[in-house]
Amino acid sequence: MIKTLVAAGILGAAVATAGVGVASARPVVVHSDYIGNYATPEACAADGASPKTGGSQYQCTQAQDGTWDLVTS
Repeated sequence: MIKTLVAAGILGAAVATAGVGVASARPVVVHSDYIGNYATPEACAADGASPKTGGSQYQCTQAQDGTWDLVTS
């Protein structure tokens, strides 16, 4: 009976400690200038010129598969 109580106490302390570590972790912010992939250069330029994605600071580059990648700067 005492061994069971001690084991339960140790297990409870371990779970509580692990929870504290997860709760205090800061989120990792990942910034990417890649916006998306488009079938035509016109579609890429239309989204690139949009204020929501880049405004005037964008570039459309052709990928190896023939599609167009929108990248902001």
